Amino acid sequence: MYDIYYIGAQNSEKIDFCQWPYMVTGGDVFDGSYDEIEDDDHIQGFEKKITSKKLNIEIAKTGLITLPQAIDNLESVTEKDIIATTAGKLYVGNSYMKCWIRGTAKDRWIADLDRISNELEVITDYPYWITEEEFRFHKQGSESSEALEWLEFPYDVPYEVSKVRNLQYINNNNYTASGFKMIIYGPCINPLIRIAGHVYELRTTLYDGEYAVIDSSTRYAKDRKIIKVKADGTEENLFNSKNNESSIWEKIPAGLSIVSWNGAFGFDIILFNERGTPRWTLHSQT
Repeated sequence: MYDIYYIGAQNSEKIDFCQWPYMVTGGDVFDGSYDEIEDDDHIQGFEKKITSKKLNIEIAKTGLITLPQAIDNLESVTEKDIIATTAGKLYVGNSYMKCWIRGTAKDRWIADLDRISNELEVITDYPYWITEEEFRFHKQGSESSEALEWLEFPYDVPYEVSKVRNLQYINNNNYTASGFKMIIYGPCINPLIRIAGHVYELRTTLYDGEYAVIDSSTRYAKDRKIIKVKADGTEENLFNSKNNESSIWEKIPAGLSIVSWNGAFGFDIILFNERGTPRWTLHSQT
């Protein structure tokens, strides 16, 4: 059975389409295509535009949950995101697509009082399936950093690298370079990180309890941002604090890359690995 579910953007409410009262029966979520970019009768590249998908489900009375309750719960979760114009996430296994469930087409609602068929229409303006990978790099001298001494590194990482705590690696399992979100924790001054020889630098000061977020998770420049989150939760725009001599939006290469920094601060990196279709994985049922 495939593990398919929707997480609403408003309250992170979950609709599990592989657990009654909902059960997926079909659809085209595993299908995908690209639109060609054409110039003078030649294909210059490919892109994706606003895309709609179909997800066929059964909704049934289950235990203490009546059929009307199950229908109303599904539609209340999805319509909150429609009203707020904030995309939820449709998951297939570990991959998700940012989207809205904008329509339903119900069948068999006259003849059957305990079960109906429902075709859901899913629409997205970012038609990519995303799998996240998280990596943590600890401040030198912290307890977590001390534990790295016993960490097993891949066979192809040089011995010298594995013994230097502020010289580590990141392994991007995607087949192409990935967007990312980088979270840098204070206190630190002008934090600089090198990944595969590329410099990511902020020319700013982060005090204790503060952190900076470099959000390059999307391929669309208008959605990228750099912010500082202060100890009281307020945010400050750091877009003009980036080192303009080395692109801070540079994607992280596929495969193994060396990560180096001065060890005076800790940081996290979340990779956003994108595909045109979700990974073909099955969820074991017991």
